[in-house]
Amino acid sequence: MARAFLYMMMAALLTACGHRASQQHTENAEQADSVATADVAVFATDSIALNREDSMAIVKVCIDWPVSGDSALVSNIRQYISEELAFNPTQEGKPKVILYTDGQKAVSETLNKHYKSLRKDWLEMAAEGMRNMTFEFALHTYVLENSDRYITYISHQEGYTGGAHGYALSAGQTFRKSDGLRIGYQTEYNRQAETFEVKNQTLFKNPQSPQLLALIKEGVRSYFRENGEEALDDEQLKDLLIGVEDVNRIPLPSGAPYFTKKGLAFVYQQYEIAPYAAGLVNFDISYDKIRPFLTDEALELLK
Repeated sequence: MARAFLYMMMAALLTACGHRASQQHTENAEQADSVATADVAVFATDSIALNREDSMAIVKVCIDWPVSGDSALVSNIRQYISEELAFNPTQEGKPKVILYTDGQKAVSETLNKHYKSLRKDWLEMAAEGMRNMTFEFALHTYVLENSDRYITYISHQEGYTGGAHGYALSAGQTFRKSDGLRIGYQTEYNRQAETFEVKNQTLFKNPQSPQLLALIKEGVRSYFRENGEEALDDEQLKDLLIGVEDVNRIPLPSGAPYFTKKGLAFVYQQYEIAPYAAGLVNFDISYDKIRPFLTDEALELLK
């Protein structure tokens, strides 16, 4: 995937993010309404996109909102989307999550919240005599894959609130289709230890397995090689990273790796293990290599 991953995500936000999905998922929704299923309703989504812009702020919000399917799956994905809508990297503390049942309302309220916040900040800085470019916020949360056994969502966010450059974040979440179980883990940042603590693990049997950590190291190395770093021994790799004392113990990404057709996708956020200029360090590990380290819940998705 390499650095093209970040460019691809940015392009998705800068274009009309709802156009492709609205066409595809509306067709799915129509099929779900017209075809009665004996066991589980067909999973379908409605792509909802709104934007608002002026000289002070540009805000875009686009989501693939579940409208039919197994009730537990739909409920858990709506919970996940509500959490993504609440998250704001520029604010401290845990965000207040509003559990939405109406996708249109979810997008509208999120759009208004961010517009008001950016406009307020822009006006305050202008009152202090600072000449600012337009502040920006964009969020795109969408279905990446819908297989027989799992659904993977991607949530990409980027923005600009002054300073030398903006920010970008991208993470995924895989759900077990049979009951909506999240396959992955959650992380909380321990400020005292200056590290992420992994909780609610349903992905890896042993996150500290030396063999798993070796695969992660080679994945990180491959990212930099694809971006022009030719010969990279362990010492050279360490010089490209930040906050990593031992390349044989590169931590798991704060956002859990997610299932794709190519393999398990790992994505590190800006500054997580590398400088801003490195972009979002990302790579895939094929299932034949990662399979021995997965939990029983995760292995179910590969049958």
